[in-house]
This record gives sequence, structure tokens and C-alpha cells, in this order.
Amino acid sequence: MRSPRRVGAGVAVLRDGSVLLVRCRDNGRWDVPGGGAGTGETPEVTARRELREETGLSVGLLTPLGVYRHRHMYPDGNVVAWETHVFTAAFAGGEVRASDDAAEARWWPRTALPQDVSEVTRAYFTALRTVGT
Repeated sequence: MRSPRRVGAGVAVLRDGSVLLVRCRDNGRWDVPGGGAGTGETPEVTARRELREETGLSVGLLTPLGVYRHRHMYPDGNVVAWETHVFTAAFAGGEVRASDDAAEARWWPRTALPQDVSEVTRAYFTALRTVGT
């Protein structure tokens, strides 16, 4: 049986050698703020909406980091095949607050990122090593 395919997007906000990550409520792992696209949303719109919902922040220019195809199993056993568009953006100011699906939000030095992440998030981290701040 094939898993349903969903499109999602996230944004790695960069500030002074750090990246903003959120701890997900569903699995307790760290990730970039992001989530599934709403009906008719472009990946850019999804990334901005999810960032605002999960952290309260807005950003300027989004730069594509990559498109990642992966499967995610939810705590209820549901498996979804994702196509996740990840962007980077420079921090534009504001106060970070965890909300919506984010249990916690904090800045991590890009040289000391958390280990409690999914395989696909590790791929985001690898790509982030090639990006300037």
C-alpha cells in the first residue's frame, strides 16, 4: 500500500552563526519550523505561515535550501510520504515564542546542532553547513 504524498515546507532562520529550531510536540525531536501546505499554498507561503504559527516570527527573502523526499511515521502509526521544501532566511527581528506544534523554540549554534533529530533533518543540517549566515 502506498503512503499518501503531502507537500510541506520549512524555513531555517539564520542569525549570527545560529539557526532557529523548534522541538516538535508530536515526537519531541528538533527540526526547522515547518509543516504541511494548505490548499492552494505555494511552498514559500507555507514556510512563512508555519514559521509565524510556530515561532511568531516573520522574515524577508527566502532562499531555497533544497527539496527533500522522505517518509514520516506519526505516533498513531500513520505514515506520510513528504516532499518538503526547505528555505533559509535571515533573522529580521522579533521575539521568538514557541506555539502551535512547537513545544519549544531556541537558537542553536550551527557548529553544535542537536543530535535528537530525524534522518531528513540531518540532511537539512548538512546542507546548512554550506550556507553563509
